[in-house]
Amino acid sequence: MQPETSAASRTPRTVSIVLGIAGGALDLGVGLLILATAPMASTETGMGVTWGYVGAILLLLLGGVVLGSTVRMIGMRRTLRRRSEGFLMIVYGVLMLSAGLAMLGRVLPMIQAPEASGGAMIAVGLGMLYIGATMRRIHMSFR
Repeated sequence: MQPETSAASRTPRTVSIVLGIAGGALDLGVGLLILATAPMASTETGMGVTWGYVGAILLLLLGGVVLGSTVRMIGMRRTLRRRSEGFLMIVYGVLMLSAGLAMLGRVLPMIQAPEASGGAMIAVGLGMLYIGATMRRIHMSFR
């Protein structure tokens, strides 16, 4: 028999799943866009690749990790580790904010509309920070 969970504890989890899917897809999409448009051969990093290539690979890795942990969260019916899921959302939010700020600051290479991509990443990152903090607070109140 499944224990009843309150609507207050289900809502942050549902929103975190939606944000995880949106954030992971955004990271993967922007990473692929950078790979498709950025020149690859250069000596900017000293290793024969551009900083844009390195940034694109990091975005692809972040997108894969975010989507993977979101799929794992979807697969778990009951959440026994809501506090750790909240912490992961906070970490992902900080990483998304950093990537968005890097795009707006033109640290990553020029892509089509870096303002839109960077703004979307900042919005998703702020949402992840808020939901992660909410998930940690809900866990503490049910103790």
